[in-house]
Amino acid sequence: MRESTSAAASKCAAGTLRRATRSIVRVYDARLADSGLTSTQFSLLRAIGRRDAPVLLTEIAEELVFERTSLYRTLEPLARDGLVAVTNAAPRAKQVALTVKGVRRVEKALPLWQAAQEEFVGRFGRAAWNEFAAQLAEVVEIARDMPA
Repeated sequence: MRESTSAAASKCAAGTLRRATRSIVRVYDARLADSGLTSTQFSLLRAIGRRDAPVLLTEIAEELVFERTSLYRTLEPLARDGLVAVTNAAPRAKQVALTVKGVRRVEKALPLWQAAQEEFVGRFGRAAWNEFAAQLAEVVEIARDMPA
């Protein structure tokens, strides 16, 4: 039975999405543990690795919806472990690139992530996941357009 419009509107979107996110992140983090990466680190490394050249931190922050300070905190251990190189790009701008060690770490983590992804999508349903992922992309765009 479908929930009434007023009942759906009374559920906090932020709280509902946060519970869902915490639940799935917990699973992916456990699956990625053998690689030494969290799901957040893995996503960040993959986003950096999709580029053929160093990428500005502002671009990565925008793409992954990171606050600047959160991005720096997430990059810090990756840089310390030699997985990324953060360099100056211009006055007051930094860029980041994967190192060879970072590429190898992503390669190690990828099959672990793929297994988690396949199981989740299989349980959720491929068509349902594709539709829901598109809706979540819309959520991101709506939230970006809303004043903070």
